[in-house]
Amino acid sequence: MKNRTVLLYMTFVFLSNFSTILYFLTVYLEFVGFSMVAISSMMIAYQVSKFILEVPTGYIADRFGRKTSGLVGGVGMLGYYAALLLVRSPLLLIGAFALKGFAVACLSGSIEAIYIDSVSQDQLVRLNIVERFVFYASYAISACVGGFISSVGAYLIGLSADIIAMVLTLVVVVCIPEMRRGGTAGAPERGISPKMIGAAIACNGILRSAFIMDCSQAFAFVALEDFFSLLLAGRGMNAVASGVTIAVQLLASASMGLIVPSVIAHVDKGRFARICGIIRLVLTALFLIPLAPANLLPVFYVLQTVAYSLFAPIKYSVFQNAADSSMRCSLISVQSQMVAVGAVLFYLLNSVLSSVAGIRVVLLVALGISSLVYIPALFCLTSQRP
Repeated sequence: MKNRTVLLYMTFVFLSNFSTILYFLTVYLEFVGFSMVAISSMMIAYQVSKFILEVPTGYIADRFGRKTSGLVGGVGMLGYYAALLLVRSPLLLIGAFALKGFAVACLSGSIEAIYIDSVSQDQLVRLNIVERFVFYASYAISACVGGFISSVGAYLIGLSADIIAMVLTLVVVVCIPEMRRGGTAGAPERGISPKMIGAAIACNGILRSAFIMDCSQAFAFVALEDFFSLLLAGRGMNAVASGVTIAVQLLASASMGLIVPSVIAHVDKGRFARICGIIRLVLTALFLIPLAPANLLPVFYVLQTVAYSLFAPIKYSVFQNAADSSMRCSLISVQSQMVAVGAVLFYLLNSVLSSVAGIRVVLLVALGISSLVYIPALFCLTSQRP
């Protein structure tokens, strides 16, 4: 049963992350007539919904089962895709993006938890490498297909492919066996309260620094991914180039995941993380400045991802070691919420500035603001010990 669960989970990872619309969403929304303010409002609705519902949706998994949570999330994603196909009202689409936030919150971690419970810790270490490649392979294929679809304006074909992938995802979820959780092993942590989590964060400088980094990073980089295709299109590059760039970016990230352990074993981890973090910010600025040669933009974008892939495992391991094991899951949920907060703050900024500046300028402003917070937090995180 374990091998079957692993195979089904890897299939779930591939299908649930297959999304061609992700790589031309903003282009598609502009194509069907929505303004940048309306698009930003939709993105805000998604992030706010995901932020608010991150914890409440855990109740669905605890009360009705993880598989049920996954199925609810899959159905919600189908509703979101259907709205993209059929709805042209800004208000209704804002509601659809809020539905997407709910769906993603339901899917987040529910099926993964079933998979983790089905394998030993030794197996998990090896299978994580396989999962990483499956994840990036799905994204890379989606990026290439999405790029070609966008280049010919066949948006409905892309959306139809995404709907088919999500239907297949639901079929896979139905087939995944969920073991009954008996005793206390699978029960929710009833002794943990929001006040205790807040106190743990307030007393731990590493956790505070990690959450500040998550929020400030999302403030600058979530929208960079959302508007990537528009940024390249604004410099004369077609959708195929966007898709290929994202595919290369994802494959580079997967490759970095294999070499990072051997690299950081021979260097000062804190200094290495600080250097890579700053290099990433510089490369991102080069990608965004109007004077950068257009043919170098994909190079800058891929290299900033490589820089992030090199130091992200260090940040994650420091965070994990600093997190109290009794509330680790709760702290990871807070981490997700910090990402949502950062993204929402950017889209609020974009709503204010979009009437006087283009998205490239707004992203540059966001990167500058983010750097003022991100760099001190990075230094704090990598200079402290749990």
